[in-house]
Amino acid sequence: MNRYFIVFLFLWTVQFARAQNSKILGVVMDATSSSPIPYASIGLLDTNNTIVVGMMTDGRGSFVFNNLTHGQYTLTIKFIGYHQKKMRVDINGQKPIDLGAIFIANVIDTLEQATVTAVVGGQRHSSDRQSYQASQYKNAVGGTALDIVKNLPSAAVDANGNISMRGNTGVIVLINGKPSLLDAATILSQIAANDVSEVEYITSPTAQFDPDGKGGIINLKTKQSTADGFAWVLNLQGGLPSVKDYQNRESQKRYGGDVAFQYRKDRLEFNGSANYLRNDNAGFREGEVNTIIGDKQTFFPSQGERSFDKYNFGLRLNTAYHISEAHSVNLGLLTSRKFQDRVADIYYNNRSIQPSTGSEISSVDYFNPNLQNKQGEFYLIDFSYQYKIDSAHSLQLGAIYEYANIYGSTKNANIGNMGDTTQWTHNIYTNPLRGLRLSLQHQWKLPDATLLTGYQLRSDNQKGNFQYYAADAGANSLQVVPEFSGRMDATNRVHALFTQYDRKFVRTQLALGLRYEYYQRDLFLLDTDQKYPYAIHQLYPSLSLMHDLGTGWSWKVAAARRVQRTNNFELNPIPEREHSETLEQGDPELLPEFTVNAETGLVKKLKSGSIFLNAYYQHTKNPIQRVNSVYADTILHRVFTNADEASRYGMELGGEGKVLPWLKVNGGFNLYHYTVSGQVLNDQHTRTNQDWVYSLNGGVQADFLKYWSTGLQINYLSERPTVQGADSRFVLPHFNLSRVFLKGALTAQLQWQFIELGDWGVNEQRITTFSNDFHTTTNYIYEKNVFLVNLNVNLHKLNQLLKLPKSEFGEKEF
Repeated sequence: MNRYFIVFLFLWTVQFARAQNSKILGVVMDATSSSPIPYASIGLLDTNNTIVVGMMTDGRGSFVFNNLTHGQYTLTIKFIGYHQKKMRVDINGQKPIDLGAIFIANVIDTLEQATVTAVVGGQRHSSDRQSYQASQYKNAVGGTALDIVKNLPSAAVDANGNISMRGNTGVIVLINGKPSLLDAATILSQIAANDVSEVEYITSPTAQFDPDGKGGIINLKTKQSTADGFAWVLNLQGGLPSVKDYQNRESQKRYGGDVAFQYRKDRLEFNGSANYLRNDNAGFREGEVNTIIGDKQTFFPSQGERSFDKYNFGLRLNTAYHISEAHSVNLGLLTSRKFQDRVADIYYNNRSIQPSTGSEISSVDYFNPNLQNKQGEFYLIDFSYQYKIDSAHSLQLGAIYEYANIYGSTKNANIGNMGDTTQWTHNIYTNPLRGLRLSLQHQWKLPDATLLTGYQLRSDNQKGNFQYYAADAGANSLQVVPEFSGRMDATNRVHALFTQYDRKFVRTQLALGLRYEYYQRDLFLLDTDQKYPYAIHQLYPSLSLMHDLGTGWSWKVAAARRVQRTNNFELNPIPEREHSETLEQGDPELLPEFTVNAETGLVKKLKSGSIFLNAYYQHTKNPIQRVNSVYADTILHRVFTNADEASRYGMELGGEGKVLPWLKVNGGFNLYHYTVSGQVLNDQHTRTNQDWVYSLNGGVQADFLKYWSTGLQINYLSERPTVQGADSRFVLPHFNLSRVFLKGALTAQLQWQFIELGDWGVNEQRITTFSNDFHTTTNYIYEKNVFLVNLNVNLHKLNQLLKLPKSEFGEKEF
């Protein structure tokens, strides 16, 4: 009897021990991008809805509840800006329960007919990134993702559409966590603003991210359905006639549309979008240049039309299928086309004097019609496969293939006083790009920690063919000019190994990473048989920490080493005559920029919003500068070169929230001090330029009456220094007015872009450079007071409202 009692006691003890050691684990992920969500709140409730235990996910979105007794529980997941999720979990003394990936959806990601009335935070902050809801930027409706990004607190966009973050132009863009080889402005202009639900600005990327891009990473999250079914939204846009067209030779056309759809059924999810946008811009430019060669000084002031005819259209598709609890696949496709004609019909007054005597040497007026065309077709396909080996280990395999068919031309003429053509030139180029990325990574879930290790390959090849034709007065045909023509083959290859360790404490999240890269660059000029190889081994460490101080306050600190690799345009040594007064050329021996970033900051959660304050420092070795020198008396030689070093330190302050029940505000202020120094070209003296730079992005949105809302957004960028001069300030104010119809199924909006009510200098930018033998300043004036009308149709809601009546009695009888 005692033996049976002992055996019974032993089995009961083992069972009790197993019950005490039972645990629940899982990973919280974004339903749109399948990326983990760090710092989400997880609660475990008993049958009385009493909280048994709670925690936050770690930096990888993982959580583990240990030492749970048997019973029935409800798991709740909450994160600001996302739908709350509840799951029933039963523990009967079994082995650890791995819930796997748990997907939660952004509140505004869905196109379904349900109306969300909860207050959604417009911003979220974690140790390495800041997240912004796209819906708060109403002035971007009908535009592209670039129109959203330029409103972020630390963002700035110049007159050419170049994006910078905290003053850095090197920014990498991801779409749902997937990278592209295209530059930021190109890829952002291919995505419709209405297709974007959220934008993440990753200021200090961790080790699993490519360290390319000294300005950090922008990750676009597109919209996705959260419930089974089909839904779609249509947006149409049209522009009113130009208020002022600067007497440009063609009228501007502005119209477009986009449609987004989402389908979800059981384990299958399918979403996509298509968009077309025609967005011409009238413009004008005026400039003054003078050069000195020996005892000859030449002045050639100019003015004339500088306008843009441009359109783009694209298609984005993405599908995800969860084969089983252990296997899932994702397939994505992005294809688009971009076209741009830039007209620069410039009138020059060319006058030369002898400085020693003041006597005039010559004087001539001439007209320079110039048409530059750039276009391309872009294709990207990505595939990923996830395999969960067991509750602690998982593998992910990814592949991205990209092809960009880039080509264009420049037509240029110089027409003298009597209408005689003194020179014709025609520059034609093709520059296709092919790229491949492969990745393999392993995730190991440890108690309160995650270890991620992996390998990544990035390889791209670009074959450029540049042909320059010219004919002087009297010639019968255009002839190839060998000095300005050539073929180039450029290859870049990166092998990377990385490891990332994330640890979660009670109130602190810690992330440590180390990345090793071998970078090889080969540039080959086929016509001259010149080769320019470059290779380097580098380590890129990263650290980020976020600590909950209590009462809604959080403190964070982060640091990372990054690189800005050269692009093939900067390397291309084949000279290009973009227009009459410049000769542009790259440097095949340019060095990459190596950057160290460090930042710290505070975040305060408010009842209906949040505010943040960050301080940052950056030091860059080999900063790439675009500089001028004198090529001929009326031609400047514009080249890329490395300066010695640059640094910036600054602070950013931002926030968002409801100041009144009907009034929302968002904004950010960025202030930094920038210094750049180095020997430029053949100058034997080190040049240093420094100044304070600031930018301001702010907006208000007011809901008044029942169906009306209006808003004002402003983007301001102050003057900023370059190694040879300065770029002037740039300001863009926008206004919007919206009216909702048919219970939200239809929304009409009027946009007033680039508001100019006086002589504010809106949408203008002056670029100035100088040295001891030249001075140039050019003011680019772009179209002001542009009016657009948008019509947004939620076809799912509209279908519900417009259902035809039916015979209730007839249906029953039938």
